[in-house]
Amino acid sequence: MMISLLLLVILFVFVIWPMVKGLIAINRARRSARQFFDQFRQGAGDPNGGYRRAAEEQPRPKSRKKINPDDGEFVAFEDIPGDSSPQGSRNVKVEIEQQIVDVEWEDIK
Repeated sequence: MMISLLLLVILFVFVIWPMVKGLIAINRARRSARQFFDQFRQGAGDPNGGYRRAAEEQPRPKSRKKINPDDGEFVAFEDIPGDSSPQGSRNVKVEIEQQIVDVEWEDIK
């Protein structure tokens, strides 16, 4: 009788009580997440509880142009006479530098 009572107490302390505590923690986390998402839905302003984009809620007003159409006019561009040779035929002198080696490589054995 005494051994069965001791086994029952050990079972309760090491098995049943941690399971109950785990279920309580899971239930609290679910309730907290549900409250968070309910607050988000209420903040979105949709009476049905859904999410709507901000662009759908308030249409953007048409912005006026910053520059008045009467300020300025079309500018006609002119070709400026310059070097008439094509770009591919330019004589450009290019110097090729030797590669600089900082370290001599040596295999470690």
